[in-house]
Parts: sequence; C-alpha cells; structure tokens
Amino acid sequence: MKEKLLTLSQLCKELSISYATGRNWLRLGKITPTSTESGSALFNTSYIDTLKNEIEKGTNASLKSRRNKKYRSGFELYESYVSKSSPNIGTVSVIVNYIKDNEIEVTEEILLALLFDCAGKLIKDKYKEENGIYCQINYLDVDIDCFAKLSKSHPDLFSSNYTYIPTEDTLGLLYISLSSLKNRKEKGAYYTPTEVVNSLISNLFSEKDIKSKEIIDPCCGTGNFILQLPETVKSENVYANDIDDISVKLARINYALKYDISDRDMVISHITQSDFLIDMKEKKYDIILGNPPWGSEVPYDAFVEKAVKSLKDNGHLSFVLPESILGVKSHKKIREFMMSSCRLSYVEYLGEAFHGVQCPSIILHAQVTKERFTTKGLVVNDGINTFTIDTDRVVSADSLSLKITDQEYALIKKIMDAKNKATLKGNALFGLGIVTGDNKRYISQVKTPDNEPVLKGADIEKYRYNAAENYISFTPEKFQQVAPEHIYRAKEKLLYKFISSDLAFAYDDKGTLSLNSCNILIPQIPGLSIKYVMAVLNSSAAQFVYSKLFGSVKVLRSHLEQIPIPIADDRKQKEIIAYVEKIIKAKKPQKEIEKTLDKKIAELYGLTGDEYQMIKASLK
Repeated sequence: MKEKLLTLSQLCKELSISYATGRNWLRLGKITPTSTESGSALFNTSYIDTLKNEIEKGTNASLKSRRNKKYRSGFELYESYVSKSSPNIGTVSVIVNYIKDNEIEVTEEILLALLFDCAGKLIKDKYKEENGIYCQINYLDVDIDCFAKLSKSHPDLFSSNYTYIPTEDTLGLLYISLSSLKNRKEKGAYYTPTEVVNSLISNLFSEKDIKSKEIIDPCCGTGNFILQLPETVKSENVYANDIDDISVKLARINYALKYDISDRDMVISHITQSDFLIDMKEKKYDIILGNPPWGSEVPYDAFVEKAVKSLKDNGHLSFVLPESILGVKSHKKIREFMMSSCRLSYVEYLGEAFHGVQCPSIILHAQVTKERFTTKGLVVNDGINTFTIDTDRVVSADSLSLKITDQEYALIKKIMDAKNKATLKGNALFGLGIVTGDNKRYISQVKTPDNEPVLKGADIEKYRYNAAENYISFTPEKFQQVAPEHIYRAKEKLLYKFISSDLAFAYDDKGTLSLNSCNILIPQIPGLSIKYVMAVLNSSAAQFVYSKLFGSVKVLRSHLEQIPIPIADDRKQKEIIAYVEKIIKAKKPQKEIEKTLDKKIAELYGLTGDEYQMIKASLK
C-alpha cells in the first residue's frame, strides 16, 4: 500500500508548529521533503513520525533546541498541588523516584493499579476497615487478579501507605505526578493547587442559603474543587464533569469519600465524563466554578461564555483563568460578552501560581445580572492588598485594568488626560530582535573576525547595556526571522527587554545587533530627542502607567504606544539629556543622578510631591 503524503501545512499541524516555522525549517534544510508536486513539498507519514520521535527525545541535532513543550516527557512530583504539610507528598515522591530510578514504563495498567492501591488505602485509613473496600472504590474498573499480579511483580511500588485527609486530593497528586508532562501540556491540563482552590472557595461561599444551591464544576479534573466545598453544601446538589476518563473516575472516588456515598449509580450520575461545551443539557445552575483548560487548542473563552449561559439569573461564576483574559486583544470578545451580561464581584491576582507554568493567573468571580456593567463594589486582591473599587469607572472591553485603587485610578487619569503630550503611536519604528531558529548553531561565546556582538534582554539596563557575551555572524537569509537591517544599524536607537514586567530602555548609537529577547524602538516624535524619550520611558511615572494599566510580562508595542510622553521645550530637553548623558558615560551606576532625573520627569507630567511619592510607594 502506497504511503500517504502530507503537505507542509499538514506536517506543521502534526508537529504542532506554525506554518511560518515549518517554512523556515524547510528553507534552512532542517526538514527534507519526500517529494515535490507542482513546486510544493510533500512528506510521507513515516518521516513525520520519525521527526516527532526525534523532537520528543531530543536526538535530532537540527531540531534539538526546538522549545515545543508539547514534546517534553517524563514525570515530576507536583507537590504544590497539595498543602506543604501533607504527609502524602513523601509517599508519592517515593513512587515517582522509584519509577524514574528503575526506568519503569508507566502503562495505563500500572497507572490504574497504583491509583486503585492509593484509593483502597485512603478508604482503609478513613473507615479503619478493609471490608468491601475494593467494591466501593472500583470506579477505576481494575481487574482484581491483574492488580494482585502487578503488586507481586512490583512490590516496592505498592508498599506505601496513605493518610486520608478530607480536603486533600491525594489521588489527584498521584495521578498528576505519574502523568507525562507531554500529555498534560497537550491537554492544557494545569491542575489547580489546593491553596488556589481554597482562596476561590473562601471568597465565593458566604451566602447563608448555600444549602439549596446547585453547583457544577464543568472541568473537574480529579475533583479538587469538590473536596473543598463547604460542609453545608449537600451532595445531591453537587455535579461535575470532565473529558478525561481517569480524572472522572478519580473525581467519583473523591466525591464518594467526601459525602460517604455508597450508591454507585448516584455517584456516576453526578460525576460524568462529558464535554461541557458540547454535551451539556440545558440545565441551569446557581454556581459554576473550576479551572477550565488553558491549552492553546482549548478555548477557555468558550468555557466562560458557556458557563455564563448555563447560570440561572443572579447565578455566580467563579473560574481560575489566565490573567491575559482581562487585557490581551485576542480575548476582547469574551470581555464584551461578560460586560454585557455580568457584574464582576471579585478579582484576585495570583501571579504565576501553577507549577512550571509561566503564565500569571487570576480568580474571577462574576454574577449574571441584567444591569449595566459597573466597577463600583468590585473587590480586588492585587496579591498584597485587598481593596474595594468605590467608583463607577470608565472602562472598555479593550482592556480591563482592575489592579488599581481609586486613588491610583485618579492619578493615572490625570497623567493620561494631560493636554501637552504625545504618544509613540504613529511616531516610532519598532523592530524585533533576531530570531535565529537555532541559537546553538548561530550564537557563539567566542569573538572571531567573522562575528560581532549581539545583545540579549538580560544585557539591558535602564539607559545603557552591559558588554555582550554573545556573538553572531549577521547572515539574515539563514535566520528564522529578522527586522530590516536599517533598524539594527540605525544611527540612534533604543533597546528594551521584551520579557519583563519592568520597563528598561538602553541607548545605542553603534548599530549593535540584538536577539528577540531584546527588541528595538526608534522614537520619531517631532521635536523630541531620542534620549529625552528614553528618560521618560525609564521613569517611575511611565512604569506606574504601564504596570497598572497593562501589567504584562511581555513589553508589547501596543502598550508602549499608549504611554503619554510629555512635550518639553528645548531648554527642558537639554536639561534632561544632560542627566542622561552623565548616566550613559559613567562606568558605575548613578543612583543619585537617576533619582534626580526621575523627579524631573515627574514634574514634566505635572505631578505634585505627594503624587510622586504615591507612585513610588505603589511601585514598591
């Protein structure tokens, strides 16, 4: 039978890479077509399977640096999932390490047996008896004879004991730790740490009539949220579902254990394996809570919309979500939908709360109402302090900036509404640092006659940059992505960190190259010097606006273009530039000069001494 041939676009889909990346790989010879047809590259399925395997194992020299987390494999103890004092962390750690040390392949058969063993011992610890244990917990459908054989062949894996803790998802800890990182990333399955679940629950359940509320977790995983529900919530009012077969079975065990339910039919009817987005009936709930999947292939915006539509009037939604849902352009539609149908009641900024995930997250509470959207009464926990917004602010679906007290909001409004100002929008050139596609191949730590310095984001400080420790031969035709050369070689330009929560712009007049962690800005505001603009962007006032309005871990062009730049006359600019040049020329940091300069910029914004001190205190 003739082997099937796939197009480059289909290959990219199979490898989970963008078409642009695939095209560059083809151009650079990192992938080789099996044949061509009408000028189009074609690849057979066995070649693609080989590529997948090589990427996963890191054996392909050309693609070894491919940072595709979907292909990371292996196991890792997810200890932040439960409380730090949990006695079960050590037990699970022993099992994970034993599997690693002995290179045991965790087949589904072994995985289910280990979970079955854990469930049995939790029940034994809770009820202090063994009678009927297996029939009570066998939602996993494990064959008892097979379990017995595995216990004998791997006695060290089944010799540990577990402690039953009512509000702790020990089964989930074991399952997550034994699930390959590859599979977890593919599913967007970021299991919610107990600390985060506790925070969500404690800030949601304050109503006296909670006993009558019907609740569902539409993406329940192994049931951590169910375990944390208040004791006043009745078992018959609790529902949950997920698409992962094993997760649902573990959630059933947790549900049965929490409520001491021996009725198997009731457990299965309340905890179901189904897709909330597709299979859910038209039933309405009083409360919907949980943590929707975050993967790029899983539309958590769709979960939010479906959840809101599945709530009764005045019903409550409480989800753990990426912070980006409040401000990133691609989520504007869901913000519009929520603002048209909900009132936000509580937002908690969690930072990077998930183990191994560099994505700030939030807890978001909303209530379905027919009233006009307002910020008044919204309670915000910014990670340090909790405050209530007492004003009905002018807000837009373009971005919901909520980590701002009323005092800070008034100050930002003063800065943004200043009359004598300009912005970078339409008044600047932006450039991306070099994307080589293979840094190990193109970047060297040794200077040769054929290469030149290239800067990374880590090299950038305010006003100046450190000496480069990396070198590159500038051959743009070989790189994955480059800006036009005149951007890199500009007579004057600013370099800034791309991945950073703090603004840091350095001056360059040497045509220095940079990698994509260090991007380029060339201000072209009529009448304003580039060094003057740099001083403004490096100021506390600009940082205050940036962090409060955007709070992104990436310094995006769209955000920089909104920062107001006060217009200054030649005399004022020369005064500012004199300070800037002292900082640039000095061999050591000039903290006192920078402080003086920072205050000068604040005065240009029209800020009083008290307002400036408020900004400094806020940034701390």
